[in-house]
Amino acid sequence: MKTSSNLPRITVCVCLLITLLTGCNRGPSDEALTQSVQAKIKAESTLAKEPIRVATASAVVTLSGEVSSAANKARAEDLAKGVEGVKSVVNNMTVKVPVPVIAQDDPLKTQVTQNLAKYGVSGVTVTVANGEVTLTGDIPRAKLQDAMKAANEAHPKKVNNKLTIK
Repeated sequence: MKTSSNLPRITVCVCLLITLLTGCNRGPSDEALTQSVQAKIKAESTLAKEPIRVATASAVVTLSGEVSSAANKARAEDLAKGVEGVKSVVNNMTVKVPVPVIAQDDPLKTQVTQNLAKYGVSGVTVTVANGEVTLTGDIPRAKLQDAMKAANEAHPKKVNNKLTIK
């Protein structure tokens, strides 16, 4: 009956061994996962300067911040998913809406067009490229000076007169 007296000891040892093995199998800490994801993101040249915040809870990584493109948003998520020990990724990042770029020529064209109206000049088409105004169309001789004055008052680099006097 010696075997039965060892049974409680064996049971305790087996339970202790299972507990130790289960504890070792938990994987990296949330802090370690956060650091690994941040390191991967910073190592990626397209993402290095993006303001991406990483938080981890129970091996679930949450990404937040505003990135410059949908491609960068997707890439950051892929990198986070690739970190060993990450169970899932919640991607709360937003993509910046691009600010429309108004060429410097647009305000110049608007100013010339407004000046032409102010001087009562009609029938003239205004185009602007690289700060140079080009006037085209048909114009009465009496309005030519007003058209040139309207264009020059907008302070372009140059005025190209391609008007036809009728």
